Amino acid sequence: MDDPLLAAIVEEIQTHPEKKISFRRYMEQVLYHPCWGYYRRVGLKIGKRGDFYTSPHLGDVFGETLARVISRMVSSFSPGCPWILVEAGGGDGRLAKSILSSLNEEKRLPQSLWLVERSPFHCDLQRERFKDAPVPVHWAESVTEISGESPCILYSNELLDAFPVHRVVRKGGELQEIYVAWDEHCQRLVECSCPPSDPSLAAYFRRLDWNLPEGWTAEVPLDVLAWLEEVGGWMKTGYLITIDYGGTTEELSQPQRKNGTLRCYRNHHLHGDWYSRPGTSDLTFHVNFSALQDHGERVGLNKLVYTTQTRFLQGAGILDRLANTSTDPFSPEARRNRAIRQLALQGGMGDAFRVLIQSKGVEMPVTGLKEGAALPE
Repeated sequence: MDDPLLAAIVEEIQTHPEKKISFRRYMEQVLYHPCWGYYRRVGLKIGKRGDFYTSPHLGDVFGETLARVISRMVSSFSPGCPWILVEAGGGDGRLAKSILSSLNEEKRLPQSLWLVERSPFHCDLQRERFKDAPVPVHWAESVTEISGESPCILYSNELLDAFPVHRVVRKGGELQEIYVAWDEHCQRLVECSCPPSDPSLAAYFRRLDWNLPEGWTAEVPLDVLAWLEEVGGWMKTGYLITIDYGGTTEELSQPQRKNGTLRCYRNHHLHGDWYSRPGTSDLTFHVNFSALQDHGERVGLNKLVYTTQTRFLQGAGILDRLANTSTDPFSPEARRNRAIRQLALQGGMGDAFRVLIQSKGVEMPVTGLKEGAALPE
């Protein structure tokens, strides 16, 4: 077998007593295998030469606007109290660099910046980008490696949609978990369904009052909820900002989602064959923000804002940054205006993203948005 990751997955399946592994384990290997996983292999994943774009790659205006939000949040901490800024899953470090530069201009710098990152390739890119940072920059593989005593603002952009997920299907009125097996005759990976491996899978649907219809498939992000619980236990005082693809349970249970939300990106093309050439495509899903809010409350994280990225950026004042431009469509002002329109006007990429802001231990929490900003849910 020429594909080393596929060979490793098949070997694990064949050595398992039941000759199958959960889809969650398969997705973990595809994305995070130490040698051949998508996020472990060397090579650009984001931007023109990668497989997909993120909001920071449209220019600095996204980071500058997020820095405004963070700056307003800092005002709710005790005056003069040192605070830390944490980004989880920062990729090439572009967003953190933009935020830090803007905070420096506003003289609102944190005591230090922490980048929670498990990819050695991305850590190298980040270290190169922060050679001349205005504050100490540190790296960790988990938030629990960081002291949680200081007030903090932790944010992530398109992190949670890359966590491994269980997949389930309703068959004969019963919830079944989807597993991955190897068809020796056809020499390919195939799916099969069996009773759930974890009672938390059924509990997830009960908690959300989500009655999955017969024949429908859905993702269950137990790893995401475990991460949220870890953050909630670690954070003493501060804010959590989550930006990602997704929606509420109501949105994710629409008929067009009856096969789930799993999808792949390779060379900026969307495809649905996640068993083809594992490790060469980004494999992702839509985050259930109802679950994040519900579980967040259980671990001490209180919801302040939930809305689309479009409305969030408008509420943060991004449209104030639109500039009068010359007739030159390639001028910096024209490029910036195009980025703002794509990020924060209806019909742009901001409509596909959701923003959730939660707080913990802040006596008088703020949303970080402009005074009087109205954000209907």
